[in-house]
Amino acid sequence: MTGFPPSPSQRRTLMARASVSAILLFSLVGCSSVSVPDPEPLVLPEVFSDTQQPVPPVDWWITFNDDQLNQYVDAALSGNYSLKAAEARLAQSQASLRGSRSDYYPEVNAELGKSRRWDGDDSTTDAWSAGLSASYEVDLWGSIRAGAAQSAFAADASSAAYRTLANTVAGEITTYWLGLRVQSEKLRLLTDQKQRLETALQVIEGRKRRGQAALTDVWQQQKLVESLSVDIYEAEAQREIYLQQLALWSGTGQSSLNSESVGELEPLTQPDMTLNSVSLSALKSRPDVQQAFYELQAASAGVAVAAANRYPRLSLSASYSGSDTDLNNVFDNWVASLAGSLVLPLIDGAQRRAEVERQKASEQEALANYSQTVLEAAQEVQQALVEEQRYQRTLKSLTDQLDLARKTLELQDYYYARGQIDFLDLLNAQQELLSLESQHLAARWNLTQSRIQLYKAVSHGRFNDRLSNNDALGDADA
Repeated sequence: MTGFPPSPSQRRTLMARASVSAILLFSLVGCSSVSVPDPEPLVLPEVFSDTQQPVPPVDWWITFNDDQLNQYVDAALSGNYSLKAAEARLAQSQASLRGSRSDYYPEVNAELGKSRRWDGDDSTTDAWSAGLSASYEVDLWGSIRAGAAQSAFAADASSAAYRTLANTVAGEITTYWLGLRVQSEKLRLLTDQKQRLETALQVIEGRKRRGQAALTDVWQQQKLVESLSVDIYEAEAQREIYLQQLALWSGTGQSSLNSESVGELEPLTQPDMTLNSVSLSALKSRPDVQQAFYELQAASAGVAVAAANRYPRLSLSASYSGSDTDLNNVFDNWVASLAGSLVLPLIDGAQRRAEVERQKASEQEALANYSQTVLEAAQEVQQALVEEQRYQRTLKSLTDQLDLARKTLELQDYYYARGQIDFLDLLNAQQELLSLESQHLAARWNLTQSRIQLYKAVSHGRFNDRLSNNDALGDADA
């Protein structure tokens, strides 16, 4: 860079220009909500509205109305080790921020020393020395302010990274706990199905003894009963896996639940809240979007720091010192000094210029990452909305089919008991009902997972105001 150093307004422009292009991703659409997209391919969400849409509560998992889930999430947000590591990284960035701000103030040191001199006549002379010294670098080109701003943005990025992980932890705990309930409900369903098939088997065996049914009918029904045992084993294994995952993400290493207590869980219910669209402000509040934005701002501040380092540095220093053989008289014979130095880099092998170019490239990388993060966030939210509507329609259709299948089987049982239909018709009705019951439960679980994903996609991660103070760091200097 050549010419005169940038003015304060130019430095602010330098730090802001990199974020303009990314911000245009929002401003071009000029609206405030994301809704379900048209079926045509989209790069950015195309359907927007100025109407503010409802958003889930901060602690979004409470919409599932499960006290045990609430307790598990609270415990995980306090005990998860990955979250503790992220909290430690946040503390490091906050300490770095405080360190960078120390350059705003002069450095003052106090000195006290004692020396002993041996003379030629074997005598010794003791002398005391004491003094104060101060040094201060004048921030002519804004390097110190830009460095502090860079640290502030880095601290904000660490805060956003913490919130991203907190949202992930809450989502995993919610998924595994509700999955545990689904598996428990599946086990109850399989038990009821097996009991229902065994009852039908007794009817078929009775008809066989009366010569009204073939032996193969009994065998086929027995095979259908036994086939449920495989599903039961799978559900039990999946339930144990969910228990282990709960213990892992909670940071406890072991779960307070066991197979017996899990069997008493109530059937899973869907949250009452309807969420058909998401406000753009909620999208912009996503912690991963904010992290990418703060990293972009930190990279822009890095460009300002590198550019300012190519200009002269003005340092001021002052000292006050004295010495005497008697400590009480040290400052009776004192010396004071005041100095200023101006350091101008002349030849450095283009090192500083290369650093400016490196920081500019880093800024472009951060800009591209931010733009990509915005696009992925918009796509993730829209996909969650589309999938939720899909599973809602699927669940409604399966509910209607299940009702018809139950009526059909009830009538087929009646006809078969009176010899009016073949066993094959009864078997088909039984198998169809078993399949629809499993599909219905799977559809409910898919709908629940899509709701969890949607909540995670729009959550800002500020659970219980855990980071309300930390998020304010650096705002004044940014």
